Amino acid sequence: MKLLLIPAALAAVVAHAEPLQWDTCAWGQTESGNACTGTPAALTWQQALQAAQQANGAGHQGHSDWRVPNRTELESTVDLAAPQAGAYWSSTSYHPAPAQAWGVDFADGSSSPAAKTSAQALRLVRGGDDYRAPGPATTPPLPLPSNPGETAQAAVTGGGSTCGFASAGFISAATLPAPPAHVTLAADPFDFVLDGCTPGSTVQITITYPQPLPSGAQFWKHGPRPGQAAGWYAYPHAAVSGNTVVLTLTDGALGDDDLDATNGRIVDAGAPAVMAMAAGGVAAIPTLSQWGMLLLSALLGLVALRRRA
Repeated sequence: MKLLLIPAALAAVVAHAEPLQWDTCAWGQTESGNACTGTPAALTWQQALQAAQQANGAGHQGHSDWRVPNRTELESTVDLAAPQAGAYWSSTSYHPAPAQAWGVDFADGSSSPAAKTSAQALRLVRGGDDYRAPGPATTPPLPLPSNPGETAQAAVTGGGSTCGFASAGFISAATLPAPPAHVTLAADPFDFVLDGCTPGSTVQITITYPQPLPSGAQFWKHGPRPGQAAGWYAYPHAAVSGNTVVLTLTDGALGDDDLDATNGRIVDAGAPAVMAMAAGGVAAIPTLSQWGMLLLSALLGLVALRRRA
């Protein structure tokens, strides 16, 4: 079976010049001369990912680095002058609804998200520097929108040898919805995407700001949570000290905005923040729930009884 090489003009989706190599036929088909025979296998999104692993385990066509193409790569192969039938899976999850992923319909070239449990065809790809070389583990100095002339940096550890920043930058707080009234952002939010990580892996990201952060600052994130719509929340796996923030993030878990543990991608946006001060300059303390008050009253009663005894 031959491999199709996509010309450099169509391979512009990758960062460098290495071309993509596509499997000649869809998964489930067999090459016969210059044609593909049989019907493409109808796979769920998870089955498509597993098919790539199966191909690699079998050394398909003498290679072990096959993968499901991302949305942009798949769109680059559409030829409306020679339309084909069927929708094909990409590896790109649909950000607003992590239970969906992007597919490309080769009949008309349109792209649309579909439930990952639905059935579509698969065409494997290999190559492309974005997948061969890891992204940078440390960002260059990045400008801070609220402090012209000042920069901050971030670095990632963990996640495997190819885990790195696909994109990263500090953004103006105005680009995100306003946080709750009792929360004030103490620095520009850091917005980033990690890619090429081992699916389900845990990473640590260290953000270094040019100035010390306020004492008692917490890290607040904006994004979806399991079973909840996107919004602001205090991220529990963060440590703020001096001018640094250390985030511990797990692919697909709380803190990864795409909530997808299978794609090795972590999407995030957040910033250090301080809580509003109550009257008298003291930070507001959360009140006890009704059950907490009852329990406290019972404990105080026991203490009183012991003293009388």
